[in-house]
Amino acid sequence: MSLTVLLVEDDPASREFVAATLAFAGRVEAVRSLAEAGSRCAEMHFDLLVVDVSLPDGEGDAWLARQRALGNRTPAVALTAELDGDRRRRLMACGFAEALGKPITAPALRAALRPWLGDANWEDGHALAALGGAQDTLARMRALFLAELPTQRGRLEAALHASDEAAARAVLHQLKAGCAFVGARALADAVEALHRDPLSAACAGTVYDRMAEALAGRG
Repeated sequence: MSLTVLLVEDDPASREFVAATLAFAGRVEAVRSLAEAGSRCAEMHFDLLVVDVSLPDGEGDAWLARQRALGNRTPAVALTAELDGDRRRRLMACGFAEALGKPITAPALRAALRPWLGDANWEDGHALAALGGAQDTLARMRALFLAELPTQRGRLEAALHASDEAAARAVLHQLKAGCAFVGARALADAVEALHRDPLSAACAGTVYDRMAEALAGRG
């Protein structure tokens, strides 16, 4: 299901990072102020609000209280660079469903928002269609895929360390095929990007992150 997220963040780097991290869920609309956020909420419905609570034109907790008074019940998650136990309790009391400290890694952000956005790692629908709807077969294939993933990562790291594009592409080709069968959507996207540019350190880093996320969620 595709969702619409409103991101309220004045810092350009943080705004770009969060928007890119959440792009898998659907459409992320990013604004720079609480005033803009209020206008957009009046114009359309969002499925989730992600709000930096310290902005030049006000505090996110007061803004959310006004939104609640106007009848806006969209789930909201707070982002703040200053998060301790007391501040977390205050933000939750103001109506935020979750409060997250900055800086935060992409995997941690996706994991924290999974209750609202779903799982970026797996796409069961396409995998089940390829397997004729056999859920037990999908479970077995996914277990085998994950068991092999550390070995494939080692082979990929060795090839990239040696700047051996041919060897890297061979590993990536195998990974792409495996991802398609088990519905590893996020990893498949990262592998495709690295396959296009096999010596890109940034693309390789994304592949390693997606591998780690897939392995972390296998239990």
